[in-house]
Amino acid sequence: MNESVRELERRGLARSLSVLLTALFFLIVAAGVLRVIGLSISALTDYDDGWEFDVPVAIFEGSFYPRLPVEVAEDTASAFLSKGISRGQGKWILHHYSLPIHVGGEAIHLLLYGALLWGITLLRRVLSTAAGGRPFDRLNPRRLNTLGWIILLSSALASTLQYLVSKWVLSGFEPASVPLSPSIDIHQEWILCGLLVMVLAAIWNEAVRMADDQSLTI
Repeated sequence: MNESVRELERRGLARSLSVLLTALFFLIVAAGVLRVIGLSISALTDYDDGWEFDVPVAIFEGSFYPRLPVEVAEDTASAFLSKGISRGQGKWILHHYSLPIHVGGEAIHLLLYGALLWGITLLRRVLSTAAGGRPFDRLNPRRLNTLGWIILLSSALASTLQYLVSKWVLSGFEPASVPLSPSIDIHQEWILCGLLVMVLAAIWNEAVRMADDQSLTI
């Protein structure tokens, strides 16, 4: 009796999570559609006025460890010595009239939206099998492994594109007021998340194998 109750609770939790993921899926789809509509309207109506383009940059020199000097008043009495601001990053807002650049920037965002939707779809399928009483479906480890690779590759792609775009813009002209460098941001938390999902996929695959062996023994 208790086992049946726990089984129902697990299925109910899986269904609830599946509903939340479904809602998130359609919210992201709606955001993507609105972005495409906005891109189409801006491409047609703002051609003469131009568009804004945000470029990730590192403040001062050095992409990995920039340090911006900060001067303090000489008469300031303090036990601390100013060494500057480290790892300062921001977005340089530029105005341009290039339609390919405008479309290309939006296409990158839509590509990341697609990767996110793919990952959510895989999670929904895993939860669907769990809600249906088949948590050890043979496809679930493969789905989780694919999800791990999506997270890893998306993180690497985002970091690479950020650096290349920043370097490309800064190679064209050098700001005179504040020294800037190409920005590179290693998404350690997402890389770790992708690796953990892949480890979970390997453990799940072993659990599926053990479940298959047990069913054959019975």
